[in-house]
Amino acid sequence: MKFRFARLLVPPAALLLAAFSTGCATSAPAPAPGITFLRVGFSPDYPPLCMKSDDGRPAGLEAELAAALAEELGCPCEIGYFEFKDLFDALLDGRVDILMSGLTVTPARAYRVRFCKPYMRNPLVAVSRAGWAGAYGSAAQLLSAATSVGVLRHTNAESFARQHCPRARIVHVSDYDTVPRDLADNRYSLNVDDLATLVDLAARNPGAVEIVPYPLQQQEIAWAVHPDNAALLSAANAAIDKWKATGRLDKMLDKWLPGRIR
Repeated sequence: MKFRFARLLVPPAALLLAAFSTGCATSAPAPAPGITFLRVGFSPDYPPLCMKSDDGRPAGLEAELAAALAEELGCPCEIGYFEFKDLFDALLDGRVDILMSGLTVTPARAYRVRFCKPYMRNPLVAVSRAGWAGAYGSAAQLLSAATSVGVLRHTNAESFARQHCPRARIVHVSDYDTVPRDLADNRYSLNVDDLATLVDLAARNPGAVEIVPYPLQQQEIAWAVHPDNAALLSAANAAIDKWKATGRLDKMLDKWLPGRIR
């Protein structure tokens, strides 16, 4: 799917009031030194972290975080839509200042960009059909007992399943909308992916699927900045530390990921 480059030029306080209604104070602080404008790279294909509203506006956890970060910096915010594969090039060639798009921290990516402090854990987890999650008493039991696992092709979940589920038959999933039916029809017994993806799946299919509450592999999500942008890296890290200390970050995470594993 292709996305055109779209722009939102709005002051951060207005964005918070109009789009997100967080209930936090919206008086704009003094601008952070040297940061007068925030251009955000965003791929709206990863709900509930990154998506579009019905009227085409950026939505999801990362959109709310972008507005909150602009509020902390005291500057306007611009969000640009990109295909995920183009995000890192857009950052490195200067079209955006920061990537806020549900990025998993990996060594290969860290070689190209500077990651801010991770703001959430996003482990690999599994979903079963409703009523079956309690059959597994631990992650180790799940991995040893799994007989068939559904995964998206060429993903970290597929690599993990092949390495850690020795008894399992690996079944490729082409469309997540088919997972509830696949599980009900016993096409596979478990589906493995990251927590954010499966929280969204469970929310859209209440009573059909159930998250097995054991992290299978830890992963972290963070924003990324250009390797030379030390000022923005420092300011973003300071904002994350502040939100963790005040509980604001947990409130935003719980809003978009009510079934997250802490």
